[in-house]
Amino acid sequence: MKKLNDINRERKNKNKRILTACLGQCVHVAGTYNFINIAHQLDYDCIFLGPATPIPLIINNIIRKKPDIVGLSYRLTPETVIPLLEEFFKKYNELTYKPKHIFFAGTPDVVKFARKFESIDEFFIGGESKYKIISVLRKDKISKLKKAQIPMDIISRINWKKPYPIIRAHFGLPNLEETIKGIRQLSESEILDVISIAPDQNTQSNYFHPKELIKSLSGAGGVPLRSKEDFIKLHKARLRGNSPLLRIYAGTRDFIKLGKLYQKTIKNAWAAIPIFWFNQMDSRGPLTLKKSIKQHLAAIKWHAENNIPVEINDPHHWSLRDAPDAVAVADMYLCGIIAKELGVKHFIAQFMFNTPPASSFKMDLAKIYAKNELLQTLVDDSFKVITQVRTGLASFPLNLEKAKGQLAASTLIQLSIKPDIVHVVSYSEASHAARPEDIIESCNIVDQVINQVYSSNLKIDDKRIEERKEELIRQAKWIVNLIPRLAKTSAELMSPWTNYKILTRLVKYGIFDAPHLKNNKFALGQIKTKIVDGACYSWDESTQKIMDEIERIKIIIACNSDKFLSEKELQGELSPNGVMIQ
Repeated sequence: MKKLNDINRERKNKNKRILTACLGQCVHVAGTYNFINIAHQLDYDCIFLGPATPIPLIINNIIRKKPDIVGLSYRLTPETVIPLLEEFFKKYNELTYKPKHIFFAGTPDVVKFARKFESIDEFFIGGESKYKIISVLRKDKISKLKKAQIPMDIISRINWKKPYPIIRAHFGLPNLEETIKGIRQLSESEILDVISIAPDQNTQSNYFHPKELIKSLSGAGGVPLRSKEDFIKLHKARLRGNSPLLRIYAGTRDFIKLGKLYQKTIKNAWAAIPIFWFNQMDSRGPLTLKKSIKQHLAAIKWHAENNIPVEINDPHHWSLRDAPDAVAVADMYLCGIIAKELGVKHFIAQFMFNTPPASSFKMDLAKIYAKNELLQTLVDDSFKVITQVRTGLASFPLNLEKAKGQLAASTLIQLSIKPDIVHVVSYSEASHAARPEDIIESCNIVDQVINQVYSSNLKIDDKRIEERKEELIRQAKWIVNLIPRLAKTSAELMSPWTNYKILTRLVKYGIFDAPHLKNNKFALGQIKTKIVDGACYSWDESTQKIMDEIERIKIIIACNSDKFLSEKELQGELSPNGVMIQ
């Protein structure tokens, strides 16, 4: 017989092994299968001996298979578990090789009797959160006194939960105390990993300008936060259950001051900063387009310097305003370039599906695949892309039962890209601001879809999706490569993709445009679009035909040739004072 040291040495580099079985006459296997599915995703080698397994067979397999963990299950008459466990441990205690841990699952009443056996390390009664199961399986040593130390930064948390995505949800009620109470409830549910705090508009615009607070709008759009102590209360409220991370909107001015406040109080998991939005152009902030772009870029750079992951929540705002798909794809590519040039190490790419809401699932996927593929070309040792998916808010029906169906269906499609983060938009959002119970129910719906998809390795392969993806990549590359031609000085040409003046012109001249920007003083607002076969295209009303995005922009260039550098000028023909030769 081999010595224990030899056995351990042989298995050192192999996956950990779990052996599970239902004791006695018990044939209830659903809970065991759920546990095995999760363990399998965490790279455990799982062996299930089946229902109604005789104890000698379990012991024999422990000897032969040498598992790290043995899981026993029994869900029949509570008292009858005692002789079964007595028989098991009598034989088990005689073994030379023993597993590191023994788990037991049963009904609550069965578990009461099973707790008398001190050799059992963990108990399950059914319905445990994925957090608890993963937490138990991730621990090298099981302690009955304290839980596993769950990571409290976004990158470590993602790696801890892999291959499952972490779950994020948006929450903020008009009352601070109700919001604090809700955060406690969400944390104790252990169903989500990140709570995105929704502050009211006064917090976003006027936190550092108390004299400009509009009292009648207190609580409009989220929770009113008026002091550092208010933020600390939010932080303390989440320190229970699975201790979800907190994050919050970047605000609409004072971005760096707010960023510093967030880090000192709630330990902001990542920043979400736009490029072109949340300003006077969309009436959601006090700054002009040019000033907001300049300050957004500075805020991204500050977060990068402080090693804080950054999401540039910009591209889907074009789609929310019915911009052509190619513009949204180009903006995502541009945002990735901006993030990388400004030193961001971890770029969180949020892919909003179902936007515009008339988009088909196929064409939605083509757009998201195009965005993701372009971003992946930027990845290297210093720049990583974290993928995040979400359902489009405008796609939810007012009927709450139908909204639940939309949430599940959309999530199924989203999971095809194997995201790192699933942003759960509560099914109730089209009807009312989500309360904790709405969020918990929505997260449970999404979690069930995740369980089913990850246990079946679902793949989507479609020729039309691939064709549309390639078309969008071609157009988006052309648009982004055009950006240097908007430079007016050699200084601007040094870093055209991160120059706020050039980016402002990108909107002003109509390269980036959307129908909802009609009569907007910051944008051209002349574009027409139409959903055709589930995709959003620029539309030529005179011919009643789809307009290729490159052709649309070439018309703009031809009509404004004095505003764009020629290819010759782009190659560096500058006047002595650094101004482009006209």
